[in-house]
Amino acid sequence: MENGSCSSRIISTDQELAEAIKSRLHSVKVAPNYCIFRIPTKLRRENKAPYWPQYVRIGPVVCCDHVSRHKEEQKKRYLASFLRRVEHRTQVEDFIGLIKRSLTEIRGCYEKTYYRYWDDSNGKLRQDKPVSESDSLLLVEMILVDAGFILELFLRYYYSKVLIYRDDVIFAKAGTINEIRQDLMLLENQLPFFLLRNMYQLAFSGNPDYPDLPPFLNLTCHFFSHYYNQDKTIKDVLSENNPHPEYRSKLVKAKHFTDLVRTFQQPPCLKHSKNEESQRWKWIITVKQYFTGLISRKFKGNEPEKLLEEGKGNEHEKMLEEEEMQGEYLYSAVLLCEAGVNFKVNLGKCLFDIEFDESEGELRIPPLRVDNSTELFYGNLMLWEQCYYPKGNTFICDYIFLMAYLIKSVGDVDLLVRRRIIVNQLGNPEAIVALFNRLYKHVRLEENRYSALFKKLNKYYGVRRHGWIAILKLQYFSTPWTGVATLAAIILLVLTLIQTIGTVISLLL
Repeated sequence: MENGSCSSRIISTDQELAEAIKSRLHSVKVAPNYCIFRIPTKLRRENKAPYWPQYVRIGPVVCCDHVSRHKEEQKKRYLASFLRRVEHRTQVEDFIGLIKRSLTEIRGCYEKTYYRYWDDSNGKLRQDKPVSESDSLLLVEMILVDAGFILELFLRYYYSKVLIYRDDVIFAKAGTINEIRQDLMLLENQLPFFLLRNMYQLAFSGNPDYPDLPPFLNLTCHFFSHYYNQDKTIKDVLSENNPHPEYRSKLVKAKHFTDLVRTFQQPPCLKHSKNEESQRWKWIITVKQYFTGLISRKFKGNEPEKLLEEGKGNEHEKMLEEEEMQGEYLYSAVLLCEAGVNFKVNLGKCLFDIEFDESEGELRIPPLRVDNSTELFYGNLMLWEQCYYPKGNTFICDYIFLMAYLIKSVGDVDLLVRRRIIVNQLGNPEAIVALFNRLYKHVRLEENRYSALFKKLNKYYGVRRHGWIAILKLQYFSTPWTGVATLAAIILLVLTLIQTIGTVISLLL
């Protein structure tokens, strides 16, 4: 009986444990689908400036002990102006209701959420308290202020050519709108795109006071058109007659402004990724080895099919390793130039239109302007890609990876500037080298879209004849006058040789 009691207690304990485990597993939330991330602590400590807003703080993801009271009041003035625009159709209660209904989805977009509040003890505005359920109304107010500011800003920018707003410090002061545009593309400084679109539609859909207002996507693209980087105009891209509707679909499905600006950099049609190229190269090598084995073993009675099946012969394995290595490393611009690679500017706007013509030895690269905002721009896009997009889809990181390999020294910068590939607005070439080193430092890529290009360039570099021809051109035919002098010297040398031979012959006779 005692044993039975003991056994009963053991079974009861197991059941309690099982129920507890089930309860805990049931309470575990679905894996979050974050799309607005915090800057990694290490990166923030090393160089915070490219990721920190200069004018306006947007969204709840950042924890900071000071928020500009003046800028916050400016945002509230814009919100008040926005509410006056739509007061005949939509009231502030309607926007609050929309935000509250979407609050769970909104919070699910953020890695962390903090709300703003006035700290009486220090007399300043702060944003360093995590949002709890009891603080949800404070978060709603904060989002309403930020969203209202953005929508009013976009509307004023859209009408800026026909309307002048008095006492508007943002549009009155030169350069402020550019600072805000930069702030609104920072990864930490975002509101979900769907929220802004829904608020815009609530305010203006069917509003007779604004019959000619464009859709929210068009309004947003107009504001960020400064970052648009394609040969097609943004108007053509947004048109329903666009032959590449998938590109417009990417813009419509943007998670936030950082994502939208990243899409601006991509061409409508993208070339094969590195993984596809790599598989293609491996397949070609394998087939080549198969037929080589078929021919060489024909008279030996061996079965070449084994080579195709295994694909692990020493020679085959070595070739694959060399292909992989060549796809992960690239010589600098100066070294490639010395090996005969001719750098030329590609006049296309898309940065990814990089081509290498092996027959001519020409590497064509679109021009890149490097200024004080370059690190901010690419740093945030690269961080967004590495946080959210899967491998093989990191276009910006791949591009910076390539450029960082080309730019290793001041000599590389000078060469690319002379070829008009780099437009240096920083002044100091060393600053450009340091900039690409900082951007490249935190890139972690398992795949590289330009792997096939690396292989072609490294293969070209390995042919000595190309280097000899390049040295001949650079040293003896770099200018027309140098070329004439070289030809004159060659002719003089030939004539002297002929005269010498003639003299020797006459003496022998």
